[in-house]
Amino acid sequence: MKKSIIVLSIILIVALGAVAGMYGAGLLTPTQKVKIRIGYLTGDLHHLALHVAVAKNYFAQYGIEYELYEYINGPTLMQHFVMGELDFAYVGTPPALNARASGIGSNVTSLPVVIGSGNLEGSALVVNQDIIKNISDLNNKKIGTPGTGTIQDVLISTYAKNNNLNITKYPGRISDLPVQYARGEIDGFIGWEPYPSMAVYQNNASILLTSHDIMPNHQCCVLVVSDKFLASNPEIVDKMVAIHRAAIDFINTNPAEAKQIAMNVTKLPMPVIELAFSHMSFSKSVNVDSIKAFLIDMIRLGIIRNIDIEQVDSFINGFINTKYVSG
Repeated sequence: MKKSIIVLSIILIVALGAVAGMYGAGLLTPTQKVKIRIGYLTGDLHHLALHVAVAKNYFAQYGIEYELYEYINGPTLMQHFVMGELDFAYVGTPPALNARASGIGSNVTSLPVVIGSGNLEGSALVVNQDIIKNISDLNNKKIGTPGTGTIQDVLISTYAKNNNLNITKYPGRISDLPVQYARGEIDGFIGWEPYPSMAVYQNNASILLTSHDIMPNHQCCVLVVSDKFLASNPEIVDKMVAIHRAAIDFINTNPAEAKQIAMNVTKLPMPVIELAFSHMSFSKSVNVDSIKAFLIDMIRLGIIRNIDIEQVDSFINGFINTKYVSG
């Protein structure tokens, strides 16, 4: 019996030594948990999939640790993203397009790659109906936006250009726009939900246009990953996409509970949430054609200057990862 114990002890010591040697030689590395960094926008219901994933504990189920970072708008978020401060982000399509275009050939740390659909449509232009009764009344009016380069800013700029309208844009924080509208400082504003719906219920605003009216079924927000993170951690990206898709499925199959989560996040009453939901669609499929249309519009508006129309297809091929974008 003593001889057997001695033999087993020798075998164990040899085995441990072999494993230690493999670690020292770099053949084995200890398993390390990676804590991913995710950016999203202030009070944006377009990013509901992220809040659902948190509420339903999906990250823990996939063994993923995370940190959340909130930003006032998409361009601000992408400034931090391209400097390598985030691994993933929920963000509007135009800011992500601009970030990638601006980063090509520069010294940025990370370029965004689309790996999922946050939502389709979901923005609205609300106005003072006593002043603006129809589209032509937008001429020479003061319209607030959540910031230059946001998807809402691009949508209203494109719409004005296509309809020969002269509007004065007032960029500001999304949370300030309903207040500025209520004070009469602006004649209306275009914003992401639920802020337009808030203005309808709280400030007697009227919806003049939804983003569906401007560009039907357009891609609004996307889930992006850093190209460097994708290259170095593909298995974690797979898990993040699975988490995101599970959250989108939950929203569509459990709308009542999804709206309750939205209410908990925004602290807004259910009628506001209901109206906001009527302007949004949550899909796992990315509308590639609308992303291409956004890029063309941004080139024509002079927002993106280092990409020309002939380069649109090749740019989109690098911007969207086809492994993840379909439903």
